[in-house]
Amino acid sequence: MRPAARIALAALLLAALSRYVALSALVHPFADDFSYAAVGMRTDLLPRLLDEYRHWNGRWFSNILVLRSPLVLGIDPGLALYRGVPLVLLGLTYGGLWALVAACGTALRRGDQALLAGGLLLLYLHLMPDLSEGLYWYTGAVSYLLPGALSLLVAAAWIRSARRHWRLGWAATAAVGLLAVVASGCSELHMMVMAAGHAALLGLAWRRQRAVPLPLAAVLLAVLAAAFLMAAAPGNAVRGANFPLRHDALRTVGWAAVQSMRFAFTWLSSPALLAASFIYLAGGETFHARIAGAFGPIGMKPSQLAAILGLTLFAAMALPYWATGLLGQHRTVNAVLLVLLPGWFLLLSAVRVSLVEQGRWRWAPWPSRMKPLAFAVLLASVLFTGSGGRVTGDLLSGRMARFDAALVDRYARIIGAQKAGARSMTLPALADQPRSLRYLDAGSDAEGWINRSLTGWLGAGSLRIIVPAD
Repeated sequence: MRPAARIALAALLLAALSRYVALSALVHPFADDFSYAAVGMRTDLLPRLLDEYRHWNGRWFSNILVLRSPLVLGIDPGLALYRGVPLVLLGLTYGGLWALVAACGTALRRGDQALLAGGLLLLYLHLMPDLSEGLYWYTGAVSYLLPGALSLLVAAAWIRSARRHWRLGWAATAAVGLLAVVASGCSELHMMVMAAGHAALLGLAWRRQRAVPLPLAAVLLAVLAAAFLMAAAPGNAVRGANFPLRHDALRTVGWAAVQSMRFAFTWLSSPALLAASFIYLAGGETFHARIAGAFGPIGMKPSQLAAILGLTLFAAMALPYWATGLLGQHRTVNAVLLVLLPGWFLLLSAVRVSLVEQGRWRWAPWPSRMKPLAFAVLLASVLFTGSGGRVTGDLLSGRMARFDAALVDRYARIIGAQKAGARSMTLPALADQPRSLRYLDAGSDAEGWINRSLTGWLGAGSLRIIVPAD
């Protein structure tokens, strides 16, 4: 790629990603953010963590983050710090994607690695089925996106290690183990991914060299210990009792299959992913050979990689159905997409190289006019369709700014009423909520948990608020 084209592409990529940065300056906490913040303000951390472990779930690491979120500092500076968390997670996810791209494409220039990683990040944000839970809702993001980004760093480290016959220094092994254990302590999905992924890698390494790589075995043992700590939590059973449809094998398999097909079709039919895939496939033979060779020491074929991606999607859909009988929120779907998206492009390279070796692939050079057209389709897709289109609409229409102003005014009214000694008040409903984000608002029940949590966070616990339906 010519330098001028690389600069232009980088500028367009930054402009497209800047919308998500701008959105973070206008987001607000909701639902569990308020309840965890209110609890965190008035309880010591360790006793509350033990209480969560005994009575709700075994997420021993992410529970620390939600109980000590920036919101425990109050509205000022808590809200400003809350809005900075998506930026940190964006940076960490980008770093994880770059590390993965660099591990798979070691011969690529650093600038090209950075562009590929940025493109993957933009596609990931665009394809998310729920942008709120994926990035902007603190409780969901630190439980799912944070471990997802850490998992990318772990995967990159093992890809590099596999090329060196699984050699990894003990300092690096400790670092990788720490990342893997932390990711395992954030959510049940990442506990499953880390445990199953490391076990699969150990099995593949044994198959190739008839020996157990000690660094890999050590990290697997640490991950299994972390997984046991989460799975053994008494709170899992307490929480599960709220879901009468849980642990139904037939329901789990059936609905997991349906949801897997649903989301696979949704993603694979996206104009943005189709355009990006076409552009990616137009890369040179050497480029694809190097990408496809990333798993050379493991000996993975395209069919095996496709099966792994399909099983990963199915497992991610089955997990919530087994635990609750419902898909529920889309946070698990957001999380598995971060695994599947890089895997999709790796699969494209593997398939192309395989077809070339069989003499069944002939990719003619691009006509010069096709390149700008393909990039124009991709740019239009990420700006005006899907999640990206909704973000663009919210920002340009001023809808997001009005949403921000309405909630800031609501906070001020609540604080003012508390200072005035009021015992109850009625607040106007949000008239124009954003299209790109989902906001679970307070309701008409003054004793509802969101109503009480909101006033508790604002230091107005004695005040009862009502937000009538619009």
